[in-house]
Amino acid sequence: MKRFIKIFIVLAVLAGVGYFAYVRFAASEKSVVGTLVSEKIETRTIRTTISATGSLEPVDQVEVGTQVSGDIARIFVDYNSKVKKGQVLAELDKSKLKATLTQAEISYKSAENDYSYKLSTYERTRKLAENGSASAVELESAQYNMNAAKFAVERSRSEVEQAKLNLSYATIKSPINGVVLERAVDVGQTVAASMSTPTLFILAKDLSQMKVMADVDEADIGQVKAGQNVEFTVDAYLEDTFKGIVQEVRLNPTTTANVVTYTVVITAENPDQKLLPGMTATCTIITQEIRDAIALPAKAIKFIPAEGTPKLPPPDGMGPPPKREDSSKFADGKMPPPGMGAMGGFSGMAKKKSWSKNHGDKGPKFVWINMNGSVMPRPVKVGISDGVYMQVEHGLNVGDSVVVSQESSVVKAPASGAVSPFMPGPPGRKKK
Repeated sequence: MKRFIKIFIVLAVLAGVGYFAYVRFAASEKSVVGTLVSEKIETRTIRTTISATGSLEPVDQVEVGTQVSGDIARIFVDYNSKVKKGQVLAELDKSKLKATLTQAEISYKSAENDYSYKLSTYERTRKLAENGSASAVELESAQYNMNAAKFAVERSRSEVEQAKLNLSYATIKSPINGVVLERAVDVGQTVAASMSTPTLFILAKDLSQMKVMADVDEADIGQVKAGQNVEFTVDAYLEDTFKGIVQEVRLNPTTTANVVTYTVVITAENPDQKLLPGMTATCTIITQEIRDAIALPAKAIKFIPAEGTPKLPPPDGMGPPPKREDSSKFADGKMPPPGMGAMGGFSGMAKKKSWSKNHGDKGPKFVWINMNGSVMPRPVKVGISDGVYMQVEHGLNVGDSVVVSQESSVVKAPASGAVSPFMPGPPGRKKK
């Protein structure tokens, strides 16, 4: 029995020594903080943009038709033909129109002849009435017939003018200088001008000037203004970027499958005439642009240093260094919003949304400056953002090194002399 008691006491002592060594080993281990990843502050162009698609059209496009009916007798132009103003494009068969003109001219001569007779009859009746040989009724009847014949002459004259005008309409002329985009008729085809004017040709005034009819979503249309710069591409020349300017924003909405869009007219130069009517343009409308802006990587705003990272206090005049759990003020004297630490971190998503709703993306923010392996907080005021970089209005200078991320690897090593005699060492350690 005494032997078993001695063995039990020895085992208890050994267990106590092992437990003590293990606790000391665990308490003495330390974490090695990951490497800081920094970027230098530089100047660059920051812009906010809106994407849209649309089709290319000529700036001036004219549909040429005919006001008279008839058969197409001759066509003098074809697709892509360049034309001048007043140039003859086509002619209709004029035989019927000429016959109508001849009939109108004959009717006009007949009316003149009738008027001449009625006028002489009136003159004779008037003289007879002056001598008392004709009654007043006869004089009034002769005057009435004369006036009716005079009006018939004027009506016949207008019919002749109308017949001549219709005959001139049989010759289709170009109203502008341009190029033929479409020819809708062939020789021998009959065109009927009744309630609407049939289209014979479509002309473009000048293909060196084009316009894009872009469809912009209702959520973005409030940011689009006349005069803004636009960059766009077409599938035919994917490596080329064409430039344009917003000419106008049309107020008439278009609803397709419950999606409301507005038409934005964009004018563009086309000196090489690479852009053709009907091409689909993918547009980027530049709503805001700042050149040579001090650019801060957007991910630097979201960075929070890990525990154990060496920190330096901010320079004089910038307030106390931010802490995770305090209510210190920002450099501009304002208190941080509820749930937001002075470093810019939020304790909850709901509070983050509330702050963004009330203050937007231009609220006070903090970044961390890399000072030879240590970090220093710096309050900044930011402006517009393109999603990758943010404009710095105040707080940073060109050349400053801001921390954007930190390696997450953590290495644990026991303190010297704290090796447990009952715990195996890590792989690769040399035994002494």
